[in-house]
Amino acid sequence: MIRGFVEKHLDSWKRFGFSSLWLLALQCFSCLICYGVLSLFGRNYEWEWLVYGVSIALPFLWIIGGYWLLIDYRPRGWRQHAPVLILWTFLPAALCWWADQGGPDILLITLCPQLMARLAWFFPLFDGPQSAYVFNTLHPLAAAGTHGLLMAGFALGLHTGRRRKRKKVALI
Repeated sequence: MIRGFVEKHLDSWKRFGFSSLWLLALQCFSCLICYGVLSLFGRNYEWEWLVYGVSIALPFLWIIGGYWLLIDYRPRGWRQHAPVLILWTFLPAALCWWADQGGPDILLITLCPQLMARLAWFFPLFDGPQSAYVFNTLHPLAAAGTHGLLMAGFALGLHTGRRRKRKKVALI
């Protein structure tokens, strides 16, 4: 009885840990894409469409990331999904808010996809002159909301990929 209880919870921790590493890899891949686009963009405003295009496409990348999470390490049921989604939605969203408020530079580097995507998803906040309220309150909330949008994409990918079957490979 105790052995089954421990094995059950070890399985949950294994799934939580792998899901966390998968999200970290997805964030790193998003950063690489954003840095590639920003290096192409430079100061050439003919490439501005590329920045907005990638920013709009980031939640779809996270949907694909959630869909392709390995079946053996995918959280099962709402009791395993909830901690992953709650922790990795609210903690990075708070860090996005802090980064936009003038937090450490390392946050600007690691949260570049969220900070870049907020320009496309919340364009009216960044168009034209802005009041202090918009600059100090709504800009950081847009950054946090963009991370929430990415995690909603990841959750949608988890949901759509839950019935995906493992393909059997025949070894000869």
